[in-house]
Amino acid sequence: MVTISQAEEPYFSVGPFYHRHTATVIWFHDLGDTGQGMRVAAKSLSLHPLLGHVKIIAVLPSVFNCLPYYIDNQSEDEEELFRAVGWINEIIQAERKAGIPPNRIIVGGLSQGGLLAILTGLTTPEPLAGVFLLSSYVPPLRQIVQDVATKLAEPLPLFWGHGKRDGQVKYEFALASAKQLASDLGVWFRLKEKAQTREDLEKNGIDGLRFHSYPSLGHQIAPEELDDLAVWAVYLLPDIKV
Repeated sequence: MVTISQAEEPYFSVGPFYHRHTATVIWFHDLGDTGQGMRVAAKSLSLHPLLGHVKIIAVLPSVFNCLPYYIDNQSEDEEELFRAVGWINEIIQAERKAGIPPNRIIVGGLSQGGLLAILTGLTTPEPLAGVFLLSSYVPPLRQIVQDVATKLAEPLPLFWGHGKRDGQVKYEFALASAKQLASDLGVWFRLKEKAQTREDLEKNGIDGLRFHSYPSLGHQIAPEELDDLAVWAVYLLPDIKV
């Protein structure tokens, strides 16, 4: 079940550190993460030299409490799940009021946070710039796509990073999940073993699902993964001189 807690400040933001704020990344937690862990990860991404114009909003672990969805026969409470997605859309609207339109916002998540991120991207009333999932698993979404996904789903750029040594969400399981997600959305799937480059994005386009594999990575985030994510993100959210 996904529940929303108001026991503490629900999220915090870091950056931008180098330039004027012209884009936002909203990042959702892993079930086992801590507020301190989120702050370290968010600051690392915000300090990346490619993302000096981006504010990172990190939603704290106490806000969305998800049971592990990779346990056999574990079902999500859809009402609570979509209530959580609705709350995320309130953050997006707050950014809009601050001058950042939805098409300058990327949402993403680590582990269970990836499920909330993709559901947000599929059901938001206005197009987002993209969605990323790290060490995640997404159950088959065909029915959800048919029932509630907006027309924005098909062109939504997706980045999925996963370690081959992930002991919580097995690599083969995640790979199959990513392929199924691409199939459900009717978009192409591309497996990436090499570092992400801007040249690749310019040559092959940004749409569809890119699945990045990291041979020595477990259920965590690695610097090379953040580098790939940053290249992808800045292609979608280039700095704007205002």
